Amino acid sequence: MGPLPRYFCVGPPADASETLNSGVASFRSVAVVTIRYEFSQRFRVPAAQAFKWLTDYTPRDHALMGHKGARKVTRISDDTIVLDDTIYPDGKAVRKKKLIRTDHRRLAYYNVHLTGPTKNSLYTYKIVHEGEGESRLDYTGYEVFYPRKAPTEMQLAALAADEEVSWTREWGLLAEAMEKELRGKRS
Repeated sequence: MGPLPRYFCVGPPADASETLNSGVASFRSVAVVTIRYEFSQRFRVPAAQAFKWLTDYTPRDHALMGHKGARKVTRISDDTIVLDDTIYPDGKAVRKKKLIRTDHRRLAYYNVHLTGPTKNSLYTYKIVHEGEGESRLDYTGYEVFYPRKAPTEMQLAALAADEEVSWTREWGLLAEAMEKELRGKRS
């Protein structure tokens, strides 16, 4: 499956003076923008092992994806996790709280951003068996953000493409780390 960016812009809000809280700072938004993108990432590990590794959140996750950041992990139940992340893109702190729901039976999990600049975004992850000792992640992002000025169609298309490239790179790094760790355990 290749990247299929989808995007649209809705706005301005019913009350154009409405102040939205991004979780970091309050700002006035004239638009609500959603971009949709998806990609697949192959793993040279069995699906059940990939799922277990990927849903075992730790404070070192940001470093594995090539970012400076901090993560607090709170397990609410066997299938519910809250992540409190702070990352530093461009040297500025960005904090996001995320609700993770896991579905062990389907090898799927869901990530909803509760706070931050992409509040109300949804990301879906499905691990698929690909044959002996191999699997694949099918990822879809429904990212919501709140710009001060409504972007053009061309800007939205570029943003969707940039997000897909960024996430593909980060997931490639995670795949390498997972394969290295899990293959080391089999040796």
